[in-house]
Amino acid sequence: MPKYAAIIVLLIFTASCGMRQTPAAGVYGSAHQADSSGGEAGNLNKKIFRETASKEASSSGSVNHSNYTIGPSDLLEIKAMESEKFGTTERVDAAGNIKLPLLNEVAVGGMTPVEAEVRIETLLKERGFIKDPHVNVFVAEHQSKRVSVLGYVNEPGNYEIIGEMTLLDALAMAKGLDADAGTLVYVTRKNADSQEKVIVDLDDMLKREGTANEVNFELAPGDKVYVPEASNVFVDGAVRTPGSYPINEGETTVSQAIVMAGGLLSYANAGDVSLVRDLGDGRKEVVKLDMDNINQGTGDDPILGEKDAIVVGASGLKSFFYGLNLNVFGFGGVGYNPPAR
Repeated sequence: MPKYAAIIVLLIFTASCGMRQTPAAGVYGSAHQADSSGGEAGNLNKKIFRETASKEASSSGSVNHSNYTIGPSDLLEIKAMESEKFGTTERVDAAGNIKLPLLNEVAVGGMTPVEAEVRIETLLKERGFIKDPHVNVFVAEHQSKRVSVLGYVNEPGNYEIIGEMTLLDALAMAKGLDADAGTLVYVTRKNADSQEKVIVDLDDMLKREGTANEVNFELAPGDKVYVPEASNVFVDGAVRTPGSYPINEGETTVSQAIVMAGGLLSYANAGDVSLVRDLGDGRKEVVKLDMDNINQGTGDDPILGEKDAIVVGASGLKSFFYGLNLNVFGFGGVGYNPPAR
């Protein structure tokens, strides 16, 4: 009998151990995930999560939605305490309007939830539907305020902006860099008639004491954050397929990288090619190149390094109507104007 009792106790103990669950990581990931990447990416993740840990601790469980402004595609849950029939769930249309029982179309775009509540209460009262209405507006889905985090991160996808979100916040929400990630991050932001690209060297940024605000900048809705693979070079501007391409360090040249990007477009300015070269310790150098000279064998065709970027300028009148600025933190700004494709 004691033998069977011992077996039963052992089974219960084993089952209880198997039922234990690892505590869920917070919105900004966990230290375990930072370690799991290994190598340089793992070291960067530790610094990223360390920088965002205090923000997570202060905001955990008490996210302030009161300053959020309603925008297109947001999903709103609307209720009135005085009438169950008034309760509805509506998605905001492109013009910032929703359709409500009794009131039909109501403009709420650009308002906070509290302002929308006051607006709806006023309309219900003015039109005689409810004498003293008390309306609640809750944003169920924050679709209009999102950023995309793509490339070599652990959980690529779209992430909601509630309050303020910095570059490091976005990377932490994507659970950090994966093991094959490089140290450069490319951020693309669309303006009214142009777009801006920003190159950030995470390794250099996280070495700075207290992370400079001008580098760990705040993201805006619609921004795209892209983390390329290590040992890659970024090719942008007037080429057929801009993007990140793998290189063999010590072998791949500028002309070969441009070929990998599909070659120059018809309106490219072959004499306006910028090689943004990483010199280490946060220092950057911009080398001007002429592809015609390179192709004719009369100009240097530099060998590329892991953190280099190539920007091909555009010629012709089209460039007057379309602008794109490339900013390299730690060096300054390099501007170029490729026309829209």
